[in-house]
Amino acid sequence: MLALTKKTDYALIALSELARREAEVLSVRELSERHRMPLPLLTNILKNLTRAGIVVSVRGVLGGYRLARSATTINLHELIAAVEGPFQFVRCATDSATTTGVACELETSCPIRLPAHRIRDRLRRLLEEVTLAEIVDHSPQSGVPLVSKPLPVQLRPIQLTTAKG
Repeated sequence: MLALTKKTDYALIALSELARREAEVLSVRELSERHRMPLPLLTNILKNLTRAGIVVSVRGVLGGYRLARSATTINLHELIAAVEGPFQFVRCATDSATTTGVACELETSCPIRLPAHRIRDRLRRLLEEVTLAEIVDHSPQSGVPLVSKPLPVQLRPIQLTTAKG
């Protein structure tokens, strides 16, 4: 099953807080204590986000972190790549597999290689479309419901039959 790691969860929580309070510089300790995240892990996450140009580190007594740019320009794909490394669906369908050569011994005969690459590309495009601003705008703290419009669901009538014995 595909799931975000704790590192990505913590990055999203920290970035959401920074986006909500964009005029402020927040210390890693404040973020850690406020959201009960391990300080050493959050420190490393924020360093990775700084290297990726997603947040800016401000030095000094009143230092901390703030977003490097608008939340509308930060997408989930770049956030995940900054924290976790290249996006991976299956071993042979990673962003780095094409640059490093064969990533799997089955690659030359694998029947799912091309479909896996297409799925990876579709997932990547989806992640690139979702911005931090959307996540912040739809969080419970913002007062906006997570699902702001009904999902397209087709309901089919169900026929009930009784068993005659």
